[in-house]
Formats: sequence, structure tokens, C-alpha cells
Amino acid sequence: MKMKRLSSLLLVIFLALAAVLAGCTDKTTSKTGGSKNTGNGAAKPLVIGLSPAGQWQENFNPFSNTAMGGTNGLIFQPLYYFDPVSGKENPMLATKYEWTNDNKTLVVTLRDNVKWSDGEAFTADDVVFTFDLLKKDPAADTSGIWKEVTSVKKQGNNQVAFNFDQANVPFQSYVLGVVIVPQHIWKDLGTPSKAKITKKYAIGTGPYLLDSFTAQLYKMKVNPNFYGGEYAVKELHFPVYSSNDSEQLALTKGELDWAGIFIPDADNVYVSIDKEHNKYWFPPSNNVTLYPNLTNPLLKDINVRKAISLSIDRKKLSEQAASGYDPLPSTTALILPRDQDWVDPSIPKDKLEFAFNKDEAAKTLEDAGYKKGKDGIFVSPDGKKLSFTLQTVSGWTDWTTMAQLISQGLKDIGIDVKVQQPEYASYAKNVTGGNYDLAISWTNSGSDPYKQYQDMLNSHGNWNLEKWNDPQTDAALKKFQGTTDKAVQKEAINYLQNVMVNEMPTIPLVNGPVWYEYRTQNYTGWPTEDDPYANPAPFNWPAPSIVLSKLKPNTK
Repeated sequence: MKMKRLSSLLLVIFLALAAVLAGCTDKTTSKTGGSKNTGNGAAKPLVIGLSPAGQWQENFNPFSNTAMGGTNGLIFQPLYYFDPVSGKENPMLATKYEWTNDNKTLVVTLRDNVKWSDGEAFTADDVVFTFDLLKKDPAADTSGIWKEVTSVKKQGNNQVAFNFDQANVPFQSYVLGVVIVPQHIWKDLGTPSKAKITKKYAIGTGPYLLDSFTAQLYKMKVNPNFYGGEYAVKELHFPVYSSNDSEQLALTKGELDWAGIFIPDADNVYVSIDKEHNKYWFPPSNNVTLYPNLTNPLLKDINVRKAISLSIDRKKLSEQAASGYDPLPSTTALILPRDQDWVDPSIPKDKLEFAFNKDEAAKTLEDAGYKKGKDGIFVSPDGKKLSFTLQTVSGWTDWTTMAQLISQGLKDIGIDVKVQQPEYASYAKNVTGGNYDLAISWTNSGSDPYKQYQDMLNSHGNWNLEKWNDPQTDAALKKFQGTTDKAVQKEAINYLQNVMVNEMPTIPLVNGPVWYEYRTQNYTGWPTEDDPYANPAPFNWPAPSIVLSKLKPNTK
């Protein structure tokens, strides 16, 4: 009898110990607070690597340009999100929008039964209040809403009307993209752009709540009041990294689930360590472009711009500057394959791709009356040497490599180019102020081709660095702004494509990719080339909220 009791006691102890050990295995924590998924179906914290920083500064103010990752999308939400990679419209706090009054009034229908994370109801009054905040504090109105919108008015219980002086249909992405804040909290916080938003005031409508914050790690947990239901990813961890190298190390060691950093030779450095789970996808998102300063009489000559373009080996730029990750661009500046439906069918296919032909480049100049001097550099018919500076940013190694390759290619045909690498602040001041000859820079991309063309080609565009000024270009952009008719919009975009192909106001070099690495060991459902449902980078807010809505624990 005694022996039987002892055996029973040993069995109980054994089972209890086994349970404890199993529990320990399920909750093995990494340095970042993550835990290993053992395949029992229990969701673990998803660990996200954002841009490197020395330490986190607690700032969850959606009107601040230094807000912590997740502020926009995970805590606070806009009415809609227009994704630049997939081209999709994603309804958030609104479910519908339409243009009325000859496209001068945008009417938005709000989602029903939405609550703030403190349990208060979300209403149209919150939307009107938010836009009034931007009107009172221009520093918070970073998209210039009140330069276009004349009034914002509540219509009934669930609609808001945005009124314009003149039709500007594509501006809807800015209006609908404003993050909405709760009136009952923010009415007492003072100037919105200066408000200090910590955990106490981080009351939003998004799928997550701020759980804890330190300078090295902050955490979010799922919002039980979220209108879309609780996400399968119950907890998010955001550890800080001091550099790309330290973040890359964490990724390769399996301590990160999601990152967005440039990794040279990612197949060997990252994927080969765990081929089953380590993945990446670098979709094109914008054009990395060579901007010619068109106030320079030599660069204003289309023959010089054509010769410059013909002398650039874009394949070499991609391979040597970015490990082959930068896709080659279209002469139209459209982002392909996203913009495939917008391509003008009247443009011959051979004109949609850039040619690389040094002999043709030299001939283009010779036919235009340029002649080489004794030093081998072309001189214009009026005696001006084709000698330029080319600016890029100090420390941006991929752009620096591109600049050096471009300089060498141009020297080969007889154009002298000296590369300059100022610090970013000086570079930005130079290119926006027109103090340059040639410069490498980006383009601003939206969910369709309009935004890039508007910013780059409009005579008053936000990123018209080259100073292109053409009334017909402005008219085409105005045509697009004034209509919701897709056929009419296509006519406008077709004209702008032909401007790019035939006039070369700017010279696309490569398509800039979105850097995106992910691991499938703990979660599946990530965006891929075959299923590009959203911008996949973990820092292009609010897109990560779309990605997180699709993820499921990997129970294998």
C-alpha cells in the first residue's frame, strides 16, 4: 500500500514537472521579449524592427513627424488608406466616399459602431474636430489640407462633407488620410502639434493599445474594443537597434519577425541561414531619378538630356549600387507592374525601355552641333563646355555608387561630371533651392501615377526640382484633378507619359524598392510578389495595420 502511494505521488510529481517544463518551452523569451512558437497554436509576440535609432523617445502624437512607429494605423486611424504598392483603397474609419457638387464636395460616410479604446463612441463630431485642429495649428497640417479645403461640415449622424473652391479629386487621398483623434481627449491638450502623447492619452480606434514603453523597447497589445475584432497577433514588440548592422544581426539570429532594411546579398547573408522561413520581397515603389536643372541653358537642351540618358547603363547601376534589387524603370516613369493599366498603348514597346548606347549618345550631340574640344569634352555651338556637377547625399552609398558610375559613363562620351556629396541638410537645401546642375533624388509616389507627375511636373509641384514649366503639362494635371471619370483621367496620364518619353524633363535611373524582410516561423499570411495586398515595409504607416490583419500564427 505504501509502495502504491509512493508510485502515485511520483506520477503526480512527474506530470507536474512535465507541465512546468512544457510551459517554459512555450514561453522561452528572447532579448527583445519575443517567445518561441512551439507549434501548439499559442500566438507569440510579433517582433518588429523599425529604422535604427539610438533610443526610443516616447511620442505617440500623430501630428508629429517624429511619432513612434504604430502611432498612425495601430493606435490612431485615418478614414481611408490608399496603398502605393498594391494601388488598393483600404477603408478604415469610413466605408464610402463620393464626389458631388461638380467634384467640389467630398462626402464621406463613417463606419458604424466604432469605439475609442476607452469605450467612448466615435462620431462625426470627432472628424470635424480633428480637421478644425489642423486649421488652428498649421504646423499639424503637414499635407496642406486647409490650402485646398474651404470647410468641413457634419451631415447627419454619420457623414462629413469636405468642400473645395475648385475640383481636386486626387486630393482625396490627403483628406481621407488624415488621422482622426478623439474630441473628448484632445480638446484639453492644447496645440496639437506640440501635445505630449504618452500611454495615458494614446486613445485611438485602431487594433492595438500601447501596453508599455521604455527607451529600449515598447510593446502593444490587441484592442478588445476594435470594430474589426481582435487580430490574431495579440502582442507586438518594438525593440530599438542602433544601426542596420545590429538589426540585420537580430534578423539573421531569428530574433525579429519583420524588418525593412537594406541587406547586401540577402540570399546568402539572410535567406541561406533558414531557407524555410527567412524571406524577403523588394517591390518597386518610386523612381530614383536624375534631375537636370532646367534653368541651366545646356541642360535645357533636350539633345543634352537625351545624350545623358543614352550614356547611362541602368543595369549596372542596379547591380553594382543595390545588389541587383533595384528594378529597371520605364521611360514613362510609371511604377510597373503596379501601373500597368495606365500605360499608353500608343507608345511603341521599344520606347518604353531605356536604351544604353554610348555611340548614339555622342551622335545625338554631334547632330545638334556640339563638337569635342582638345580635352575630349563636348562644347556647345556657342562655345560652352558640357561640364556639370552631380550631387548626391554623403553616406548614401547606393546613390554615391550610382553617381560615380554615371560620371564615368558621361566622361566616356565627352561630358565632364564632378560628383559632390554634401551632408543631407545641405543637399536638401541645394536641390530644393535650385543650387545644382544634376542631382540624384526620389519621386513621391501615390496609389496611382498622378501624385508622382503632379509633384514632379506641375510648374508649382512640391518636388519639381528640375523646374519644368509647361502650360500643357499643367493643363493635363488640371484635367485629371477635375474628374472622377477613369477614361478622362487616362487621357491626362497618357499625355504626361509622352512628356516623359519625348521631352525627358527628368531622367529615371532605377525604381527604388521597398525594403522588406519577414520570417514565417511564427506567423504566415505576409504580403508577397504573388499576393501584393499592401505596402510590406514595417514603417510605411498605416500599411502595417493591413498586414497585421492578415497574419495568422504558424501552428506547424
